[in-house]
Amino acid sequence: MQSQHLLKEAGIVHFCTLRGGNDSPYARINLCDYTGDDPRHVALSRKLFADCLGIAVEKMWFPRQVHGTRVMVVDSSAPAGQQADAVITSEREQLIGVSTADCVPVLLYDRCKRVVAAVHAGWRGTIGRIVEKTVEAMKSNYECHPSDILAVICPSISLESFEVGSEVADKFVNEGYSDCISFDYPKPHIDLWKANVKQLVAMGIEEQNIDCSPICTFQNGDILFSARRLGIESGRMISAIMMV
Repeated sequence: MQSQHLLKEAGIVHFCTLRGGNDSPYARINLCDYTGDDPRHVALSRKLFADCLGIAVEKMWFPRQVHGTRVMVVDSSAPAGQQADAVITSEREQLIGVSTADCVPVLLYDRCKRVVAAVHAGWRGTIGRIVEKTVEAMKSNYECHPSDILAVICPSISLESFEVGSEVADKFVNEGYSDCISFDYPKPHIDLWKANVKQLVAMGIEEQNIDCSPICTFQNGDILFSARRLGIESGRMISAIMMV
């Protein structure tokens, strides 16, 4: 799956992977190597994607995510498998991405400075303002200007499907996201899409440069991974971006 915003830009490759029809919780294609899948299956999946992209497998850089707010700046010399929940690079032909199965993936691209980022924003990362921290890191490391940044929110869980306990809803209220909570259900529901758009706008990214039209992972479990449907030990989608 791709964004119409980024498809208009020259020199950018981006995508969000699909499940690739299969009854296994890891499906036919799974690029995430720390959710219990057979390492051989992950290695084969990565090789297939690298071949399609025309790059070496070693040029695919995915962090080991821990639902934190660490932002890493990487290049081809960065050791693989480091813990982080957002990745930034200015290196060409260096694919970076995050793995998700309900959490919100956000891709960023500065058209002027030629810098890309991939962010994993679950509910913990969202209230930790990881999207804001990633934009700030782009500014401090590369002098990026928010008005030059395009942002894409990729497939993830929707308000309708994201039921939470009152303790989680309270955290969102305390962080100023009361308008992202719906009480029209037996339990509170959170709009992670809206919360992350608010962060992008707060950092100065223009609304017209934000593509927020994702489909819900939980409601489309036939083509997308959803940990709420499949359990923690299941495959993950990769939302990735690369400059060429």
